[in-house]
Amino acid sequence: MHLFRSKPTTTTTTTEAEAMDLGPVVQIPIAQCPEGYTAIENAALDATQQATHDALRAHVDTIMVASDHDYYESEKGFLTSATLNRYLRARKWDLEASKAMLENTIKWRRDFRPEQLDPDYIRPEAETGKMYFNGYDKCGRPIWIMQPRNQNSKDGERQVKHIVFCLERGIRLMPKGVEKIIILIDFKDAAAAHNPSLATSKKFLDILGSHYPERLGAAFIIKSPWFFHASFKLVAPFIDPVTKAKIKFVRDSDKPKEEGSNTNSDLVDLVDYISADQLECPYGGNFNFQFNIDAYWSALLQATGNPYKTIDYM
Repeated sequence: MHLFRSKPTTTTTTTEAEAMDLGPVVQIPIAQCPEGYTAIENAALDATQQATHDALRAHVDTIMVASDHDYYESEKGFLTSATLNRYLRARKWDLEASKAMLENTIKWRRDFRPEQLDPDYIRPEAETGKMYFNGYDKCGRPIWIMQPRNQNSKDGERQVKHIVFCLERGIRLMPKGVEKIIILIDFKDAAAAHNPSLATSKKFLDILGSHYPERLGAAFIIKSPWFFHASFKLVAPFIDPVTKAKIKFVRDSDKPKEEGSNTNSDLVDLVDYISADQLECPYGGNFNFQFNIDAYWSALLQATGNPYKTIDYM
């Protein structure tokens, strides 16, 4: 299974940012949210919603593992009021549908233990920087950057675990009051061969939608090639309408506005969502970042736990 397929790469003695004289290169990612962010708050529950929440809580309490089970602390930390509300919102406050969805995730987490994935096992997938976290948007949401051109693996099982590892680490990067991430998918230098298969795309969406509901704030598509639009049309029917509305295409700064692949009204500018000091130079910011696996991995584990950290999911 290939989320991103491999493509020969070339190396140069200087980065594009250096050639543009954007200052010294930084290899340590931004893994702590700056002050001054404006978190997006959920509306307070009304009486009916609170009653539904309480009913779901009562049900969950009957199916949790025993307090002497080795997974009890992790499961208790996951099953917070905030988690229950995310599942209820995802199922539009339908109690039975929420029960079924949450039970499915509880069973999956007991088997998969996503928060305990071994960083040493995952690291080979992260070596080239095909997926990494760096910076926060104006709402305090961690930025998950994906670069298909840097695919380096054909190990389908580890690719899926890498995705889950990133989701769990992204949650641990969230500051107080924040419960979502944003994704930047950078298709620069991508060829048709990089395009994820329909099965792979569905697998990613299934993991995100089934086990991490209400965790996606927005997905920004950068330098989207023609073949992505073709695949998007195939995948779109499988995407929840609320999730589909979160997918935004970024205006290509290298092209005049009239030459964009979509109409101007369809395109957005990243600087409207992310402050320049949190945004890498190629995307219109002034953070001159260069991915280095040693520096990145050390910073990520320091911020999110080495080998892992048990938390209360907010």
